[in-house]
Amino acid sequence: MNIIDTRSNINLTNYQTDSVRNIPLFKIKGIKYSLKSKDYTDIIFQSIQSVKFFNDYEFLRNKNIYSMGTSTQNFLSQKGIVSICPDVPGSMELIKILAKNKNSGKYLIVKGEDGLNDVFNYLKENGEDVQEIICYTRFKLDSYEDIKEDFYKADAIIFSSTYAVEVFFHEVYSSDINATFFGISNRIIKFISDRGYEAKFIDYFSKDISELIKKSI
Repeated sequence: MNIIDTRSNINLTNYQTDSVRNIPLFKIKGIKYSLKSKDYTDIIFQSIQSVKFFNDYEFLRNKNIYSMGTSTQNFLSQKGIVSICPDVPGSMELIKILAKNKNSGKYLIVKGEDGLNDVFNYLKENGEDVQEIICYTRFKLDSYEDIKEDFYKADAIIFSSTYAVEVFFHEVYSSDINATFFGISNRIIKFISDRGYEAKFIDYFSKDISELIKKSI
């Protein structure tokens, strides 16, 4: 089976499998940022990339750490950082956890350029002290011609962000593609569905992701 994962190529130690090829649809680069304060009590990482391009890990000691989903939580754990994470990835589920753990603290959200604003808006609207830093940006490849054929031959395509979905349908998609689409969150699945295509949920950190996909196709 030919499975393509469109995630930007960040090393995930529990991800590698011979059945899955990693073909990113965009590039990522870090952005310089500065912390306005060191007295934050609660730090929220919205993506794996926000963890990768955050440089102040010593600052995280004795803080309440939150991650948007299990993939971000696992990437943090590879760096020895324990975080609180919703069972179902996404802003709304994380907001439910924040509402339960409300402590009148000082929040910092770590995100990328054009990242989601749901958590920030929720905290702001509820009178919390919240700031955010943007530590990376995403941009398209110079050309997609060299990878189109790989997608045409795919049996399954995994999307780990709505941006990857957007780029795929704008730059790569063709009616010749007969692959089954998979999203790692309900938000991504809905984003695909809103474009008129069906997608299935995939547990990105399942023990054998290729076997899971084979059973669901």
